[in-house]
Amino acid sequence: MNLRLVARNLGQFIFILSVCMAVCSLISLVWVYRGEADEVWAFQALMGCSLVGAVASLLTILLTRSAPRYMHRREAVLLVSLSWVLGAFFAAFPYWIWSQIGDPQHLEPSLSSFTACFFEAMSGLTTTGATILDDIEAMPHGLLLWRATTQWLGGVGIVVLFVAVLPSLGVGGKRLFSAESTGPTPEGLRPHIRQTARILWLTYLLLSVAAFLTYLVGGMSPFEAVAQAMTTVSTAGFSTRNSSFASFDSAFLEYAACVFMFLGAISFGLYFRAIRKGWRALLHDTELKAFFLLMVFCVLVTTAALMGRDEPIRMVGFPEVPDQQPTFLNSLRLATFTVVSLQTTTGYCTADFDFFPELALCLLMMLAFIGGCAGSTAGGMKMVRALIGLKVLQSTIEREHRPSVVRPLQIGKATIDSGVKIEVLSVLLASLFFLALGTMLVQLIEGPSLDLTTALSETFSCLFNLGPGVASAGASETYSWMKPGTKWVLSSMMLLGRLEFFTVLVLFTRRYWKAE
Repeated sequence: MNLRLVARNLGQFIFILSVCMAVCSLISLVWVYRGEADEVWAFQALMGCSLVGAVASLLTILLTRSAPRYMHRREAVLLVSLSWVLGAFFAAFPYWIWSQIGDPQHLEPSLSSFTACFFEAMSGLTTTGATILDDIEAMPHGLLLWRATTQWLGGVGIVVLFVAVLPSLGVGGKRLFSAESTGPTPEGLRPHIRQTARILWLTYLLLSVAAFLTYLVGGMSPFEAVAQAMTTVSTAGFSTRNSSFASFDSAFLEYAACVFMFLGAISFGLYFRAIRKGWRALLHDTELKAFFLLMVFCVLVTTAALMGRDEPIRMVGFPEVPDQQPTFLNSLRLATFTVVSLQTTTGYCTADFDFFPELALCLLMMLAFIGGCAGSTAGGMKMVRALIGLKVLQSTIEREHRPSVVRPLQIGKATIDSGVKIEVLSVLLASLFFLALGTMLVQLIEGPSLDLTTALSETFSCLFNLGPGVASAGASETYSWMKPGTKWVLSSMMLLGRLEFFTVLVLFTRRYWKAE
């Protein structure tokens, strides 16, 4: 194990975060000059952490400058896991320092402990979107931008950015990329992995700019447009408003958000394929077609379910945000936004889906479990795994009455080998195991005062990087009331879900550390 190489690359990684943090501190400085005194402490926290992080990272790089350049898979796996954990610790410090040096009258009480700050940072980097902030709008602009930046960096994967901008990784970059990529078959777009990462980030950046311009046209301020664009394309869900997208009260902005959430939740490899072969190439992608058709079906069912009830639709932020009458247009608008937000695991909210009819709520939870497409910024199991699982089930049923038939398992024109089938079933098994384990731990820590529905919902939302859940973890609630132990458990669930279990779990095996 070449620990010096891992340390060197971790130093480079922290330096990138330090630069981003410094940019956010300058935003706070802009509001300081506008006369907002509480921004001073945000500027000091962000700039101080940025300087400390930059110095520490440069020293680490200097001390490990003679480390070998070649990265084996063992180092890549360790680097990926440590990047997320160390990144979350580093990203949490501006929140915590701000809470220690600021005027108590202007501070957010829920950020008083480092545990809460770590939870918020891990939720950002893993694009989960679960928040402990009770009053988001009272936060300084610099910290809100840092909060959105962590989700934007985590969206397509900090490690992919790592590979794109750091040529020193060489061949090891491919191992790092495959260790971080989600989905059963990470797609290489170009012969060199660094070219692949740059293509992904260029696509990601163009989508972010397009979302920013669209939100500006829709009436958002430049600051809110930047923050919302970052957390929309990353399918992450942190908003600058307490009532999320409901507070904007704009059909244009909601439908625009649906478009960019959808674009962020499809495989980024498809964009490259569309550029090379034309947009019609998208029509031949089985996963994308299934993802879109399932979304349309659930929108129609949810719209009908909302219209079928003779009562108003409860909005997030009620009573400040009034209920909506279940007319066809209102139901279609709210159903579309909610379905797209949860299926892409973004977690933005307009209607409080905790008050939806049971049929619609069950559909929404199923969508969040499946999630977006492989190779996208979305969480969940991934659509292609759901398709492979159904194919395996169909094949097993057929063998019961036709045992002599040998039929290859195919998704579109691609044949799925046995290794991929085992991987899909392993991820499903790991998901169910950690869902049960997390629920049990949360229930034990919180005690009998916490109902099982909330414990299960919290674990589900964090494990599949969704954010909002139901009951006491619903769309109108935050996670601030949880005990510190629960926050650490759920932070671990976020990490496991974002890296899809095995990249983290392999570190706890004896053979990994003994392998040559």
